[in-house]
Amino acid sequence: MSRAIQVLECGGPGGTGHQVAAIVRGLDKTRFETTLVYAVRPGSSPADFEKLASGAARYVHVPEMTREIAPLKDLAAWWKLYRLFRELKPDVVHAHSSKAGVLARTAAWAAGVPKVFYSPRGYSFLQQDRSPLSRALYWGLEASVSWIGAIAACSESEAALARSLPTSGRVVVARDAYLGELHEGPPAKELVVCAAGRMSYPRHPEAFVRLAKKGLKARFVWIGGGELEASVRALAGDAVEITGWLSHEAALEKIKAGSIFVHYSRWEGLPNAVLEAMACGLPVVASDLPANHELVENGRTGWVVQDEDELLERVRALAADERRRAEMGKAGREVVRSEYGLERLLQELGELYSG
Repeated sequence: MSRAIQVLECGGPGGTGHQVAAIVRGLDKTRFETTLVYAVRPGSSPADFEKLASGAARYVHVPEMTREIAPLKDLAAWWKLYRLFRELKPDVVHAHSSKAGVLARTAAWAAGVPKVFYSPRGYSFLQQDRSPLSRALYWGLEASVSWIGAIAACSESEAALARSLPTSGRVVVARDAYLGELHEGPPAKELVVCAAGRMSYPRHPEAFVRLAKKGLKARFVWIGGGELEASVRALAGDAVEITGWLSHEAALEKIKAGSIFVHYSRWEGLPNAVLEAMACGLPVVASDLPANHELVENGRTGWVVQDEDELLERVRALAADERRRAEMGKAGREVVRSEYGLERLLQELGELYSG
């Protein structure tokens, strides 16, 4: 039996946390003994995340592994990882997201771990809310360690970015999975335009508020909460219903009640919210990003738009055409069914870990 360690610094609500939890739950326990090494987002509970990621042989909470660069905490987290890897002697270490990617890969290399994988799930140097100097620093960190192990990108666009790094080694694609059930119920009776995700700068919630104030005859719902929730509530007034944080199941129920899904994000790895909306039979109108293009096929499952004027145009057209919404929703559901199943992801990872 192989020993596999999963490492991430952003456990809890959110796409990466749910994807890693699903990997921990789903890996073949006759082939892999899994250890989960993690930190959680502020406000999240370690106990809740361990419950979500049930089935691991052991759990190791490393609170020093924060998302932001913090030299003293980073050094402490690195030392804990190194000692753990030396003690457990894993066959595989798989790091998820940027901070874990740097700390776990270098610690695994120093500890002599034979197989090391890294899934960026959205490179930090893409984050437009950071200064050019900060983005350059993150790019330099990624480039400096990209030779360690293999990069298991969550999308084709992320794989292309990985290959562009000057010291990049092996790059493979292990696309994220849709983690819920396909919804094939009747369309919503009420016209609802919805968005879902952490209310943060990358998700661009203020653009959704501006769309809601354009006079469309629909109800607008943002499913989720986050660090910008208070300011967006003040901006939105009565134009947008903001649910705050919900359980994954409750959030999916809200999406199922929608008619059109908007994902006007600023940058992406692979948008799990779009997968969920497509699985629920909603047409998607998304921003012009490579990751969104991978999921949204123009004119078939929705539209990828260049700016907020086109966003309004496409949402208005879909709002007026129930048959088109149904056709696009059906096509999107079939894409998820055929290409983004969890069993496919677990099989790919099992082959990577064993190969």
